[in-house]
Amino acid sequence: MSEIHSEAVAQADFAAARCIRGGDEIALGHAPYLGDESKLPGEGAEYLFFPQSEAELAAVFREMGRRGIKVTLSGARTGLVGGAVPFGGAVVSLDRFDRPLGVRFDETAGEWRVLVEPRVTLGDLGEWINKKKFPGLEERYGEALERFRDDRDAYFYPPDPTETSASIGGTVATNASGAASYRYGATRNWVRRLRVMLAGGEVLDIPRGKYFADDRGGFTVTSSGGAAAVLKAPSYRWRETKNTAGVYAAPGMDLIDLFIGSEGLFGAITLVEVALRPRRGAISVVQFLPSDTAAIDFVVALRSDREISPEFIEFYDANALALLRRRQRQNAKAIDMPPVPETAGAAIFFDIEFDPDQPGSVFARLRRIVEGCGTSLANSWAGYERRDLARFRHFRHALPETVNAIIAERKKEHPSLHKLGTDFAVPDSALGDIWAFNKSRLEDSGLEWVAFGHIGDNHFHINILPRDAKELDLGLKLYREFAEKAVALGGTVSAEHGIGKIKRKFLSVMYTPEHLAEMKALKLALDPQATINPGNILDV
Repeated sequence: MSEIHSEAVAQADFAAARCIRGGDEIALGHAPYLGDESKLPGEGAEYLFFPQSEAELAAVFREMGRRGIKVTLSGARTGLVGGAVPFGGAVVSLDRFDRPLGVRFDETAGEWRVLVEPRVTLGDLGEWINKKKFPGLEERYGEALERFRDDRDAYFYPPDPTETSASIGGTVATNASGAASYRYGATRNWVRRLRVMLAGGEVLDIPRGKYFADDRGGFTVTSSGGAAAVLKAPSYRWRETKNTAGVYAAPGMDLIDLFIGSEGLFGAITLVEVALRPRRGAISVVQFLPSDTAAIDFVVALRSDREISPEFIEFYDANALALLRRRQRQNAKAIDMPPVPETAGAAIFFDIEFDPDQPGSVFARLRRIVEGCGTSLANSWAGYERRDLARFRHFRHALPETVNAIIAERKKEHPSLHKLGTDFAVPDSALGDIWAFNKSRLEDSGLEWVAFGHIGDNHFHINILPRDAKELDLGLKLYREFAEKAVALGGTVSAEHGIGKIKRKFLSVMYTPEHLAEMKALKLALDPQATINPGNILDV
C-alpha cells in the first residue's frame, strides 16, 4: 500500500508542475528558455516545466526518466558556454525557486550566512544584504534578522561575479568568479551548504566540512531515498590557477566541492547557503601606464606588496583604450568618465581598502610602485564616494558592451560572425610569457582585437572581432593555439565561464582520455541514464 500511495503522490506532484507542451508552442511563446547568452543555436524542446517545489521537481525528473526523455536545466541563462541550451527533450526551469530561506550567524565560523533557493539573482541577494531585509523571513527568522540589523557592519557576498542578473544556482554550478576573486577567491570559497536533486528524484543535503574523500579518493553517498552510490573522484591534479574546467578533484576533498563547478552534470541545485563578509571602505583607481609591458610590471609589483592588498586588479591594453577613446569621441556621454588620456598605452584598474580620515602609508607605497613603472599617480583617476564607485563600475563594463555592439553590427552583413573571447588563466610566473605569446600571434594575424580583464589572476580576456567568415576561421585557429599554450604553462582552458557545450573540445587539451573516462564514470554513478544536462562538459 505504501508503494501505491507513494506513486499516487508522485503523479499528483507531476500533474501539479506547470508544463508547456509542444515544440512550436514553446518556440513561439517561450523562446528565451531555448537559449542563453552564448547564442548557441539549439534544437528546441518538446516540454517546458516550471516546478515550484522539490516534490514537483522530483516528480518531473522521475517521469522524464521513465519516458527516456533528456532534461536540460534552465536558470537565469546568463552563461556563455551553452549550458542551458537544449537539444530536444525537456527544459526544466527553476524560475520559481527564487526565495530567501534563512539568515543565521554561525558561531563556530564567526560569520553571517544566508540560505536561498537557486534562482535568486546576485542583484537581489546584494540588495537584501545591503538593506538587511529579506522578504518573507520576518516571522521565521525575526530574532536572527534583528541581530543582523543591529550588527554595525555592512556586509556583502564576496565572489562578486559581475553579472548581477546571474542566479546563485548558476554561479555555484559554474564556480563563477569575477574581478574580486583576486582577493576573495571564486564561488567555491563561500558556499557552506548545498541540496542537490539527482536524476532519480533523490536529494543529497551536503554541508561543508562533514563528508570527505577517503585515501583512495572515494565517497559512499546515501540519498534521501536511501539509495547508496560509491563515487570516485578523478585522479588528476586540479590546476591551482583560477579554474572551471571539468570536475573538481583533490586529495581528501570535501564532497560539496564535487558539485560546485560541475555545471549541473550530476543534478539540480535546489538550495544554497553562502557566507558573507563585512564591507570596508574602498577607493577605486584607474592607473594609466605608458605601455602593456609597463602595465604587467605594475601588476607584478602591486601583487608583491602585501600591505596594499587590492580587492581586484583589472587590465586594459592599448587596443582597448583606443576603442574607448573612439567611443568617447563619437558620444561624450557614452562613458561617464573623463576622456581617456591620449598618451596612455595601457591601464590597470584596482580597488584598495581606504579610510579618508586615515589614509596611512598605502599611497606612499603605491607612489613608489607607480613611479618605478614610468608614470605617476597624477596620471590616474581615483574616487571613493558611492557615486564615484558606481561610475568606475560602469567604466569596467563599457568595453565589453562596446565590443558586443560592434559584433552585432557586423552580424547584419555576416550572420555567422560571433565574438571570440578567451577565458584562459596561467600561474603567476607565466603572466609575461602568455601575454607576449598571445600578442605576437595576434599582431602577426592582422585581426582586430582588444585585451582586458582579470589580470590579477593572470586571466585577461582577449576579444577577437572578426570582420568576415575568413577572419572568424583564423580567429578560431588562434583560440586553440592560445588554449594549448595556456595549458603548457600550467594553466586552464576555462578560468571562469565553465565548459558547457561550446568548450567541450578543449577539455582534451587539458585532460587525458583516462581522466575524461573518470569524469564520465562519476556522471553515470549519479545519473545512470545520463538524463540531466546532456552535452554539458562531457559527451556521454
